[in-house]
Amino acid sequence: MTSLPLDPSQSESQLCAELGQALGLPEPVSATVLQAALASDSYARSLLASRRTPQMLQMLLASPPRRTQPKDRHSTVELLQRGSQALLGWAKTGFSTTDPVEREARSQACLQCPHRRAPGASLLQATRSELGVCGLCGCPLSRKVSMLSETCPGELPNDPGMNRWGQAMNVNEQLH
Repeated sequence: MTSLPLDPSQSESQLCAELGQALGLPEPVSATVLQAALASDSYARSLLASRRTPQMLQMLLASPPRRTQPKDRHSTVELLQRGSQALLGWAKTGFSTTDPVEREARSQACLQCPHRRAPGASLLQATRSELGVCGLCGCPLSRKVSMLSETCPGELPNDPGMNRWGQAMNVNEQLH
């Protein structure tokens, strides 16, 4: 499957234009469609899979999933940037997901993390998971723990250099 060519340094309108182009549309997608694609991996996959079926694509574009969440400290632009980076990284793995044992271990680490928060108001944080949202990066934890390409941005308190999922942290993660 082709990845969405979203550059996280672009504005929301530029990202809408890029997604529209990736879907073969003559115009940008709406901000609501972009946010829904970043918030829902199944919606993003459905959009990509429907590129060659115009009728199905138009139905998906006309009815993006909508969810409302309480207010959070992460800006929409920040979440768009992080979400597009996560989506691109995930696409590069062929949309690979963690095995059930690893997913459970990641979930348990997140449930015990002091940075875990209730979902925010942004559509980009929409989640029905009891796991909530990572307070460090703003990602919906139910999605983050399932995506093989994702890592935890939180440092393990008793083991500097390791994240809460037991992985070595890289320099970029330590800067967050």
